[in-house]
Amino acid sequence: SGDMAFQLKAKESVSDGIRRNVRRQIEKALNRLGAESKPHQRDASKDEATHKDVRKCFKKVRAALRLVREDLGDDVYREENWCFRDAGRLLREVRDAEVLAEAMDKLTPQQAAEAVESGAFAKIHETLLANYREAMRRARDEDKAFAAVEKVATRALARLPDWRIERDGWAALEAGLHRTYQTGRRALALAAENSSTENLHEWRKQTRHLRSQLQLLEAAWTGSEKELGDQTQELLQLLGDDHDLAILRETLAADPLAYGGHRILKDVFAVIDRRREELKRQAFALGRTLYKDSPKVFTSRIEAYWKAWATEIEAVKPPTRIRSGSGG
Repeated sequence: SGDMAFQLKAKESVSDGIRRNVRRQIEKALNRLGAESKPHQRDASKDEATHKDVRKCFKKVRAALRLVREDLGDDVYREENWCFRDAGRLLREVRDAEVLAEAMDKLTPQQAAEAVESGAFAKIHETLLANYREAMRRARDEDKAFAAVEKVATRALARLPDWRIERDGWAALEAGLHRTYQTGRRALALAAENSSTENLHEWRKQTRHLRSQLQLLEAAWTGSEKELGDQTQELLQLLGDDHDLAILRETLAADPLAYGGHRILKDVFAVIDRRREELKRQAFALGRTLYKDSPKVFTSRIEAYWKAWATEIEAVKPPTRIRSGSGG
């Protein structure tokens, strides 16, 4: 929602801005987890959103960490990055199980044109939903995943005041943005060479970091660069849909009998593979546009937007104090 905007403001130091945004994301996650731990107030639809929202919050925190990594120092960066990564992983099983059911849903409209009877689709979908409910139960009751994540997030919040970001302004952000763009560009090249699920997933992760970092800088956008955010978001969607279908395929293939048997799955795989080809084609076309610049050129472009914005803000600020002239 708008008021939860993940972005830096003009009237604050980068240090304050990063901490404020990270605090807000951790608090948002804790809010979700708090509601999760009061079973009498729980309703299933909110439940389902919890693990997704919490993981999203943590991913934004990790992108913010990456943006100011130089200033935070490697020790703090690594400790915090691992902490949020591991916390997010506690919820991954639930996320994957839910996404598989959703991915199957997205395929269903295409079934009419295919050789797969709708009954077979429905049966697979039903089985995937049952798996999801089971994963949710396990995460909550056996693994106590939600409680564990809540503890991690609470501790992280307490460490936040100790984060030291020395420099201010563009100097604090430049290296992190440069590195993220460069890593994403390399990941695209690797995926183009060999579009394995791993390579595509890595490219998607780097694109997500870039998207979150651009969000933090979004207040500085004026016009044409808004398109950059949209493109990054769209690329993320394409790579995400492709990844979910890849995982769906692996899941079905690992236990064919649970999902209707080889004959039916052969047709389902044909549908999945065709859809994935289309998604990859679109992703590479968009990716080559998004990552066409050298990291240096890309970073200077964003720097120009940032500095123009900062200057504009300076210009409208009232003078804060009368400077005492020397010896006047």
